[in-house]
Amino acid sequence: MTIPKNTTPKAFCFILMPFHEDFDDIYRLGIKDACTAAGAYCERVDEQTFHERILDRIYNQIAKADLVIADMTGRNPNVFYEVGYAHALESVLKFKFQE
Repeated sequence: MTIPKNTTPKAFCFILMPFHEDFDDIYRLGIKDACTAAGAYCERVDEQTFHERILDRIYNQIAKADLVIADMTGRNPNVFYEVGYAHALESVLKFKFQE
């Protein structure tokens, strides 16, 4: 058995964006690939398996994240709410917009 030399956990990026097929390529090919290339682990809540209410899961993941990335395109009220929660926790936030 080979033990990896670097066992430092990867940074966790939690992504806030609408769950709509229009955003899938932006997430997978843009945000997720960039996070992976930077050595970070990246997820949206709709990729996770969980048993609690979705909002409780989102709160939990925002609190655990090293970086929260929010796509504010389309002015989705859920994303705005989640960004407000992250801001209140003083999370590190990165915003993305499309015209």
